[in-house]
Amino acid sequence: MNNLKTPIAQTVVMGSVFFFTFTAYLTIQAFASDMYGETLGSNMATSLYLSFTFACFLSPSVTNKLGAKLTMFLGVLGYACLVAASLAYFVDTSNNPDSTSLQWLVILGGVMCGIGAALLWTAQGRLIMQYSDGSDNGYLFSVFWALFNLSALVGGLTTFFYFGDSDSTGNTTLYVIFLAFVLLGAAATQLLVPPSQLVRPNSDPGSQLPLISGEPNTAHPVQDEQSDSDWLTEMKETLSLFGTRRMMFLSLIFFYTGYNQPYQLNTFGNRWFTEKTVGLEMIVFYMSEIVGGLYIGAMLDKSSGSKRLQRQAAKKCLLIFFLVTALSFALASLQEIPCAFSADDDCVTAIKYNDSKVLLPTAIYALWGFSDSQIQTYAYWLMGSLYENGATQARAVGFYKMIQSLGWTVGFALVPGDRMEPLVQLFCTAGVFVVGIGLAWFELPEEQAKVRRKSGDRGGRSVSGGR
Repeated sequence: MNNLKTPIAQTVVMGSVFFFTFTAYLTIQAFASDMYGETLGSNMATSLYLSFTFACFLSPSVTNKLGAKLTMFLGVLGYACLVAASLAYFVDTSNNPDSTSLQWLVILGGVMCGIGAALLWTAQGRLIMQYSDGSDNGYLFSVFWALFNLSALVGGLTTFFYFGDSDSTGNTTLYVIFLAFVLLGAAATQLLVPPSQLVRPNSDPGSQLPLISGEPNTAHPVQDEQSDSDWLTEMKETLSLFGTRRMMFLSLIFFYTGYNQPYQLNTFGNRWFTEKTVGLEMIVFYMSEIVGGLYIGAMLDKSSGSKRLQRQAAKKCLLIFFLVTALSFALASLQEIPCAFSADDDCVTAIKYNDSKVLLPTAIYALWGFSDSQIQTYAYWLMGSLYENGATQARAVGFYKMIQSLGWTVGFALVPGDRMEPLVQLFCTAGVFVVGIGLAWFELPEEQAKVRRKSGDRGGRSVSGGR
């Protein structure tokens, strides 16, 4: 039984929770416009990420008060609400194709899913960082990230065979399968154990190795129990992050991690690929996510010997991220610009997977997947380096997911073509990326470990307090 309590085993369990849950959800998200119609799909996604954003104000408090395991279980049930609402909607429209009576239920399901997402991701972030002893933060997150993104590969294969060359829409059978997957994810949360019960090689359960070898052991004791603070105090501690220079400088790159994909996977993907081709392109995108996450995770963990090496690794990671992402946007511009200034309404033609024209947009998808995993892995690694105990890590992840979700909300609000032209969306996304990475360069791991305040690791600096 102890084999299930090792950090890597628990990471695999956590990855399995996300695999089952997101096999359903990522497919729904990628095909929202096709399955629900462009307007309902956009409204559902916007309501989902708007509720996700606001729920992130509360999710750290819920995680710290109820514990990560129960919070993850409740979070998965939020995803089940969206699938169940969609199932009811498709049952209704299969009997009456022109019916719009249950569109409100789909939007409500999106709201519940957004709340569940805030709970799930905040609890996951706290657990994955506490499972690490400080030397394997990138490795554990990249393993989790690989399992999480395998869900998209399965979803891509499912949709490749589900969507034929003729038009298809969502049906009840597909959503029954989706609901079963989400409920399996909820059940898998019961196999998670708190960090204090972990069994590490050659150590006692719950022991923490020094975060930085060769430096004083500043690691806090494992804190998986519920917080003794009241709910109001927990919320104030989360909101206090808005007053720190650190989070203000990182917030734009956090925003980018959500804002980029509505354009990439919806505006770009749904216009330039046929429905069946999108299934294969999802495989390309998320396979690149897996490769990029494993590569960057291993690179970052090599720096665990000192703060100086961590700082160097952070610079290297941001440089690679900049080069890969800049190239992807340059190639996307080559794809978009000719039709942006064309008078031909049929200039943009969805490309089939066996057409040679698919090669350029496929390369763009691969670069986008690789770069996205880089910045996601880097964000968790950085938070694990800067925040050293469970309560503060939960608040940091809650802040990160809050800003990321705000990016998703704004991005999905702009997905319908009549709200913002695709080329303008591309340039706006690239602009956020450039400014965000410039600001992130000023918030790297410290050269020397700082002495934390007794009140907790709150990010140290205020906006007005300087360094």
